[in-house]
Amino acid sequence: MLGRLGHGRETAPVEPERGDSWYEEHIVEHDDGSCSIDEAYVKELVAEASALFQGEVSLQAASWRLGRKPIPGDGEPVFGELESVPGCHVAFTHSGATLGLIAGELTAYEVLTGARHPLLRDFRPERFATG
Repeated sequence: MLGRLGHGRETAPVEPERGDSWYEEHIVEHDDGSCSIDEAYVKELVAEASALFQGEVSLQAASWRLGRKPIPGDGEPVFGELESVPGCHVAFTHSGATLGLIAGELTAYEVLTGARHPLLRDFRPERFATG
């Protein structure tokens, strides 16, 4: 069975051969806080993405940047209005690719209506508030 990936293209059935963090050991963090990686690893990642498409598809990275993943202390996403700063909504997660659409929809609902959506109950920023 074929999957779908953007713009109606079919993707070939592919079993992942390794985890999604195999390249992390090749990332270099510099004294100024910036990060770099040999471009050969970027090309390898893009080649693996190309292999997901059916037929002869060759993707190329237009640009790329490295940095730290925003992973909250409990590993869960953070969504919602900051109680201490009314009108300021936050939405961040290390799972942006999988949660982006629903996170955007639910955050937009809250911004536009002023109501808290029940699906975001467990992901509120105030869970990190102290005392």
